[in-house]
Amino acid sequence: MRSEERAGIISIILLFLWGTLITEPFHIFARYIASAVKYAFMWLEEGSVIKSLILYVVVVSAVILMQLISQSKLGTFMPCAISTVFIAMLVVKSIHKQHVDVSEAICLAIPAVVAIALYLLKLDKGLKWFTDVYTYSLAIALLNALFFVPLAKLNGTLDKILYITNYNNINITESFKDLAGIPEIVWGFFLTAFASLPVIYLAMTGRRK
Repeated sequence: MRSEERAGIISIILLFLWGTLITEPFHIFARYIASAVKYAFMWLEEGSVIKSLILYVVVVSAVILMQLISQSKLGTFMPCAISTVFIAMLVVKSIHKQHVDVSEAICLAIPAVVAIALYLLKLDKGLKWFTDVYTYSLAIALLNALFFVPLAKLNGTLDKILYITNYNNINITESFKDLAGIPEIVWGFFLTAFASLPVIYLAMTGRRK
């Protein structure tokens, strides 16, 4: 199976599951990235356009970087590396707060165990799929934040239908609301289109089996 076909299948599945607890490990992935940006730029005003743009650029860049890594020989190590980094972050956070979030620990442990099992069993195809799940889960998190969240705000009916917005971990478009007289949904659509170009291009040009 070509990489763009795999990317399409994974993205569609994640799109339908994103508003459910099944994808919670990947929600935590997106949430940690957003928290890291928030902490790194804590000197900027909360909810400012500049801070939102920085978060936007960081997330888009992360997706693109992960796509490039997934198409190289290093791609098979990415799930293990990501799991290790985020478990380490959980440990640091737990020590700092002197409290362990058990549910979060379990959610991070599950993909870590799966990644280690796939690696030890040398299931390369499984690792490629799992690598792309991590990559495109972040892309779906961005799509949710940029497009579906402002769309759901238009009226109560849409808010109920778009269950994908139940677990939004990235707040970007709210600071753009009515900026230059342009509605939030229009800004979200523009940012979505701009971010989609490199992501779709890399997905279509990759030929990793």
